Order: sequence, then C-alpha cells, then structure tokens
Amino acid sequence: MKEWYEQLPGRWLIQATNFPMWLSEKRKNPSITYGLLATEPVTLSDRVEYRNRKGKTKVIKGVDSAVENGKNFKWRGEGVLVVLSSYWSIVAMEENILIIRFEKSLVTPSGIDVLIREGTSICDLKLELRESLDTYGLTIEEFRSLSWL
Repeated sequence: MKEWYEQLPGRWLIQATNFPMWLSEKRKNPSITYGLLATEPVTLSDRVEYRNRKGKTKVIKGVDSAVENGKNFKWRGEGVLVVLSSYWSIVAMEENILIIRFEKSLVTPSGIDVLIREGTSICDLKLELRESLDTYGLTIEEFRSLSWL
C-alpha cells in the first residue's frame, strides 16, 4: 500500500472553497499540482494555477516542507514570492478527494479547499461530503461556509 505522500502528487482541481481569492471573478479554474521532492522529511513542489479575467493562465510556485506530524506543511513562495510563507494541512485524503485547511498569513485569510484529482469525476461531491463530515474532517459550519465552483 502506498504512503499518503506517494498518492498526493498530481494535479488537483479546486471544487469548493471559502477562500476569497477563488471566490472573486478575477480568478477562475484554480488547481494545485503537487510533486514529491523528498520523503524524509516530506517536501513537495506546489504549483497553483488559475485563469485571470482575460483567460490567461497565472502560476504561483512554492515548496511545502512537512512540520509536526507530516501532514502539516509550511509553504514558502519561489521567485519574488520567496519572502512569503504560510501554513496548511491535509485534513482528509481519499484516492480522488483532497481536503486542505490553511492558516491565516500576512496576506491571506484562513480557509478550506475541497479538491478532486484531475481526470476523475465524483457524481455528487457535495452530497458525499455532507453525508460524511467526520470522515472528511469538516464541521457542519465549515461545510456550510464552502462555495462550490
């Protein structure tokens, strides 16, 4: 059986969120692509992509380094964003469903993203989550705060 960090690499599409950056008309079709850089400690490449109002793809690159129990990470931006960092964690991960929670940082509020692996289709993701909140590590308040993209 694969370790969780071996299942994470790939492109994940954000389906629901309470993060303001994804709720404005300025950014559409957000996704996160993770790559496994190291296993001891777990270190990931992190590539966030979205389309701006003009349809142009924009990219935010960073590196995630595991802290504490391994499913908590410190993100550090690359390039001009190297001065920025934030903390996030994997709340739940199934084969094709990923839930992440991120803490408030200097430039962003805290939030939750619900993602599915690219190339998969979940019949009724909203219903799946609502009926299994404990499995996915969400409270009813957090679930109700989500907007579906």
